[in-house]
Amino acid sequence: MAHQNRLEELSEFVSGAESDVLIVSPYLTPDTLSKALSDVSPKVSVTAICSWRSKDLQFGSSKIDTYDLCKKRGWTLRVDHDGMPRTIHLKAYVVDGQMAMIGSANMTGRGMGENIESLLPVSLDSHSSLVESIEDSLSGSILVDHEVYRQFREHADTLPDNPEIPSLTVIHGAMELEVLRQMPPEPIVSDLLELNSIRDALPIRGLRFGEIRRMLRRNPIRGSSTNTINDRTKQIMFNIVESDSRFDIQKRYGTDCLVWKIHHIINKEIKSQLEPYIGRPLSELGLDESRWDESAYGPTVATFCLTKLTPEINMAISNLRTSDRSLRLGEDGKPLNPTPVGPRIELTDSEGKFLNRSPELMLPEDKLRDSLWLPSFCIFEAPSGAKMKDALLLGFGLWESNHKFIQDLESDLHDDIQILSDQELPFRSNPFTGHPRKVIFTKIAHDTGNSHLPLGHPDRKMSRYFKPEALTSIAQEILSHDH
Repeated sequence: MAHQNRLEELSEFVSGAESDVLIVSPYLTPDTLSKALSDVSPKVSVTAICSWRSKDLQFGSSKIDTYDLCKKRGWTLRVDHDGMPRTIHLKAYVVDGQMAMIGSANMTGRGMGENIESLLPVSLDSHSSLVESIEDSLSGSILVDHEVYRQFREHADTLPDNPEIPSLTVIHGAMELEVLRQMPPEPIVSDLLELNSIRDALPIRGLRFGEIRRMLRRNPIRGSSTNTINDRTKQIMFNIVESDSRFDIQKRYGTDCLVWKIHHIINKEIKSQLEPYIGRPLSELGLDESRWDESAYGPTVATFCLTKLTPEINMAISNLRTSDRSLRLGEDGKPLNPTPVGPRIELTDSEGKFLNRSPELMLPEDKLRDSLWLPSFCIFEAPSGAKMKDALLLGFGLWESNHKFIQDLESDLHDDIQILSDQELPFRSNPFTGHPRKVIFTKIAHDTGNSHLPLGHPDRKMSRYFKPEALTSIAQEILSHDH
């Protein structure tokens, strides 16, 4: 699309919308948005997504005044901001959820006029990955209302006087802001190095449910019944987590807690120390030649990887992690082998008789949950049949399961217990297969020479495993430059 008529062609494209228009553009200025949508019918629903990260507002890449335009026209505005884990980089202009123009051009005067850019029309039906990116842009942004706008306006007014751009936590409501004022400051690396265990970390991480509930009890405008206060406490914690991804709700320390996530803090230091070694085969990184022709093996790669980190960081990893895992990827970047999680499962005695226990006891959850608190993952690339010398080191990091993962995990665990409740006799075919799973699944742990035994026998144990999709997400998060 030639730069002389890029804006005109886009304006003509969106003018044909019958139901809705979606604008996804990290950099966006109200004048250009107004011109692009000038011929769109007032009956059409319009949503614009842009970036209001501090640096983008300071440098004028996006404008706070966009809210005034959207409010006047009855359009919806959503923004990516400093508290979001992933940066929106997509430029997509979607009509009626069917067709889109995509390319490099932002919704700015330069993007639509002066720069060398391109926009091409595509059908969403033919590009599933584009649909996923659009959905991620929606879920990875927050709705701007008057309160959010006020906070951003006040923040933007301070930016020209600050050489180091401060980040902004956007929160709805006075009570949420009060809770944040009572939170400890976000931990730094030196705080984490002093911990003996993740179990000792709550004083530097956050607040217990009861502490937040007491804040509500002191507030005279809130209801006094226990159920009302409990529900309000849960909602306030949820509001904070939804507004700023640096926080999480974790059922740890004996109760629900609002905490700072910490894995990205230590991972940033790990990444800086591993930088010279990333993407290189172990044969070039000092692996003893006597091990070069051994089959690529995750625990061996992980042990070798840790030798490249300082003793101080090694000690912190050892103290903080609740389990250690290796994640082997193929050349396509997808997990090559299933990764077990939690303890092995026994369902029968040594004679093959079904254990006289409740499903909850036969499918223990406590150790599984504990192992998922803060596991470490060594990530490497080694195609099937690869030797140790050819394994490529990709990264190492701690991983923190968020509240959404835990909700999905609880759903999977609940389903497994229901399935096992219907079993009264030993079984040889896996009853857990064929049921939808969100993050984990259950299968035979090892089966060599023991196929004559029922599943769950002490010599034919079962295990839970991460689903490939969950492993891919974990790898992407640990390897992300943004952490």
